[in-house]
Amino acid sequence: MLMYGFYQYWRYAESRRDDESKGAMVLYILAATLYSVYACCWDLLTDWSMLRTHAKYPLLRDEVLCADHLPLYYFAIITNLVIRFSWIMYFPSQGLPFKVRTFIVAMLEMLRRWQWNFLRLENEHLGNIDQYRVTRNIPLPYIFDSSTHDSDIEDWDQPPTKGWVGRIFAL
Repeated sequence: MLMYGFYQYWRYAESRRDDESKGAMVLYILAATLYSVYACCWDLLTDWSMLRTHAKYPLLRDEVLCADHLPLYYFAIITNLVIRFSWIMYFPSQGLPFKVRTFIVAMLEMLRRWQWNFLRLENEHLGNIDQYRVTRNIPLPYIFDSSTHDSDIEDWDQPPTKGWVGRIFAL
């Protein structure tokens, strides 16, 4: 929130041609840099459980689902860092129009979140397996009588004739 507030203040001061625009730009750069570093560290350390120094795979984690495609994990780390700093594209006054740059930054952010989703789900899945939260059998809180269940399956082929449901659907 603070970063976006400084961004709006910088754009407002710049549009009025104030002397404050340089100071506002410095505040924005400082806030955006702190946010980008913090968010990238949070993604890599907490959400993805990456950058483990003593892991089986260098700078990754001990277990990865796609061990055959390790370069993709390193690519994801680098692109996450680069796209987190895509706000730098707003600074050049020449070049692409502002709306085109905004569109490019938005598309890059969409791709970053798409990649973040896959790695977050992989990390969550590995955490569930590691902590034995994944099971095949779910204990039910009641007793299930299998003899009654088998006769119910055979009744599905017969049209309903008993009870109020049978009276409604009987022709």
